[in-house]
Amino acid sequence: MRKISKTIILLFIIAGIVLISGKREWFPDFYNPFFMGVMAFVSAFLIFFPRLVFKPNNLEQEKILDSVQTGAVLVLSLNALGALGLFQLYKLGFQYDRFIHFLNSFIFTIIFAKAYGQWFKASFEKSVILAMAIIFLVGVGWEIYEFVGDILFKTEMAGIYGKFVTEDTFWDLIINSLGIIVASISLIVFRKKESVLFSNSRE
Repeated sequence: MRKISKTIILLFIIAGIVLISGKREWFPDFYNPFFMGVMAFVSAFLIFFPRLVFKPNNLEQEKILDSVQTGAVLVLSLNALGALGLFQLYKLGFQYDRFIHFLNSFIFTIIFAKAYGQWFKASFEKSVILAMAIIFLVGVGWEIYEFVGDILFKTEMAGIYGKFVTEDTFWDLIINSLGIIVASISLIVFRKKESVLFSNSRE
């Protein structure tokens, strides 16, 4: 998986260089090449970030970092594909933006809860509650980032093409919360099944 992560990091860096240094007429009208190029570099950094901060001391911690990077690769790649044009699937009736908000919250709630619990040997309850709180706050932060980005970089991230900002933000937060709740329920159900299987194996 680390090879895949390195490959995706390289692709983000190449995309960032092309977007920033390329001519404006190379890209569709709805692109903001400079901003998208910057975000490509940021995405590459975010995939590498967990290994920059945490240094594994054993195989278990190595696997934890691998899972975190896997989640980052998946989510950031899907977000990048949306920015490159898949968000326009709404014209065909598929709300790609809603799908991404749900998936992001779902994936990161599960990964953060498991990673935090395993790395810091925290209780299951503390890990899940902390994951829910942090992912929700990250979702709120993202909505603020979209609003600020529209002002500073003249993007149209907030709302739908810069319109219906309040309504879209409201639904984004609802979908984020739904992803967090579904992920938390999944963690609880999976834990109970693990406990049952473990108890049966001892019998």
